[in-house]
Amino acid sequence: MNRNSIELLAVDGGGTKTLAVLVDANGTILGEGKDGATNYHVVGASEAKDALEKAILAAFKDAGIDTGNSVYIKKCVFALAGIDTENDEKQVEDVVQQVVKDLSIKSSNLIVENDCLSALLGTTGDKAGILLIAGTGSIVFAHDGHERIFRSGGWGHRFGDEGSGFWIGKQAIKSVLKMQDGRGESTLLAKLILEKFKFTKIEDLYNWAYSESYSVDDVGALAAVVDKAFCLGDAVSKQILDGAVEELLLLVKTAIENANIQQDEFDLILQGGVFQNNDYIKNQVHQRIQQNFSNVNIITTTEEPIRNIVRRGLKL
Repeated sequence: MNRNSIELLAVDGGGTKTLAVLVDANGTILGEGKDGATNYHVVGASEAKDALEKAILAAFKDAGIDTGNSVYIKKCVFALAGIDTENDEKQVEDVVQQVVKDLSIKSSNLIVENDCLSALLGTTGDKAGILLIAGTGSIVFAHDGHERIFRSGGWGHRFGDEGSGFWIGKQAIKSVLKMQDGRGESTLLAKLILEKFKFTKIEDLYNWAYSESYSVDDVGALAAVVDKAFCLGDAVSKQILDGAVEELLLLVKTAIENANIQQDEFDLILQGGVFQNNDYIKNQVHQRIQQNFSNVNIITTTEEPIRNIVRRGLKL
């Protein structure tokens, strides 16, 4: 392959998986590679580096690029989850620089930024817009159309991620444990969650939650169980989903007010598994946002975030 034909390396790295793609100047994908999580808060810096390298090497292989020599790529965009503070920026920048060095990548323009921010800029360009991602975690970025960016949420599963799949799953487990004590209402969630994990009693759920087998992804997957119980008429599940709606609305409203675009026409992009898999939450968020902001254009997308990151990179 002509080494000068590689316009962009775009990487979308999250808490579950990582996707790396090589594209030409027209945005045509030349090669792609996948690997595991690269959010260093979740897996640590060393494992994040390894996953990045494996994903990029797989993309090189798919594109037929010989990695025995240095590879020149005009622009590189590393859009990675877990970049939320100045310390995060430094930590992740160090990881990326080591990856670039190890793989002998030469680039004229290398960008390392939060994955949600990168996807927003790739979607809205210079226009005002909001991107709300509600998957395993949750975060909002707002662009005021004048190069200023505002963030709401995204503080991770320990203290944040309100309204996300993980948050919903966590509320479900808490509801089951409260029911067990007699402190909470009876709920179908107990039966469905035990079936999901193939546990025989609620004590097994508790033991798992404090074991090495516990994972954020497994808790996040319980959002589908809550939706199932809700569809079966479970009142506790409806309360959980209503709570998720309120949390997501608060994230969006805060970002809109901070960006001061209440009176502007703007796009609101809803992205992530919560919106793709839970019609109740999606419809409630749609309805409530439109009631409060008449100039909003709501877009629910199933497009992979990597496409927005590619558009972001090609605009640089």
